[in-house]
Amino acid sequence: MLNDNRKTEIIYIPVENLLLDNFNPRLAGENTNASQEDIIGRIYNNEELEELAGSLAIHGFLPEEPIIVIPTNIEEFQNIDRNNVSDYKFIIIEGNRRISSVKLLSDSKLRTNIEVDDSFPQVENAEVTENLKKIPAIIYKERKNVDAYLGIRHIAGNRKWDAYAKAKYIFDKVEECRNNENVTIPEAIEIIKNQISDRKDTIRKLYVYYKVFNVIEQEVVNYQSKHIKDRFSLIQVALGMGRTPIAEYIGLPAFSNVNFEDEIIDNSHINNLKDITKWIFGLKEDDPARIISDSRNIGKLLAPVLANKESTDYLKKYGDLAGAYELTNGEEELVRNSLRKAFKSLSLVQNKIYKYKTISDIKDEVDEIGSMLQQIRILMKEE
Repeated sequence: MLNDNRKTEIIYIPVENLLLDNFNPRLAGENTNASQEDIIGRIYNNEELEELAGSLAIHGFLPEEPIIVIPTNIEEFQNIDRNNVSDYKFIIIEGNRRISSVKLLSDSKLRTNIEVDDSFPQVENAEVTENLKKIPAIIYKERKNVDAYLGIRHIAGNRKWDAYAKAKYIFDKVEECRNNENVTIPEAIEIIKNQISDRKDTIRKLYVYYKVFNVIEQEVVNYQSKHIKDRFSLIQVALGMGRTPIAEYIGLPAFSNVNFEDEIIDNSHINNLKDITKWIFGLKEDDPARIISDSRNIGKLLAPVLANKESTDYLKKYGDLAGAYELTNGEEELVRNSLRKAFKSLSLVQNKIYKYKTISDIKDEVDEIGSMLQQIRILMKEE
């Protein structure tokens, strides 16, 4: 054993002794009371296991990629060895997707129960079937012993979780460290940073993003937040490091200046946070009030609009992002741009309109344009 926290050898564990983790970050803590079947169903529906299962069905489980587990009972750790491992149950800390795939490949009843598609891969080789019965694993004593490994692998490394899973994991670890070590939040952030060699202040950023999400979930959308979790990275795009017009609009300072002793978003800015949530995500799934369909428009359009009071007021009143953006350069520029667009549109039809002079609705449109131009000329002559 290494530091009394991990078995030094890879031990092969019967697949039926492996339990999916209720606290798997891919589940984002939503299924902490779910059954094993429910967890596998959730992973199957959200993680696109077909390609992974197809590889396992052909090649089996590679010993070069052992899973990471802990015993269900910490006190049993000292007694476990390769000869008696089948007497114990283990929780999978790293490898939930792979073991979900293995269980689906090995259990036809399970596939039926969670309504797996008929095209899901199947094992056709007896050697592979035998290979999948026992899984190579590294056994740690308890969950906290695996934190450094998971942080390096999924936060700073190249096998990263999605944006929401990373933020939730970091938030939980900071809170756990703060409580267990009796330290402040900034101190806990520094401890976690050192654990995973974070040199880009990623831990602080993820912690703040999740704190803001918490306010959205509790104060704005009342926990109907799946559509936000699925697009969680847009919070990161919008807020940056707290130095964007969007962050300023919701009262969020530069992250280096955040006072974690206070509410991350104060009561006077909750309505502004509701605006941002509505515009970027919608207050519910498929909300027609959502105005951001391309994430690039958060920085390209929404940020400049919120940096200008006139354009912000227009956006709040009409929900028209393009129109609000026109106002960011002032009313005079809006007039100029609108006249240019009108001139360009009329130029396109000028030499074609005679063909349709007998069509009543086209004639009516031309008359209305003429009337509007007359009103504009009158207004321009007034002092």
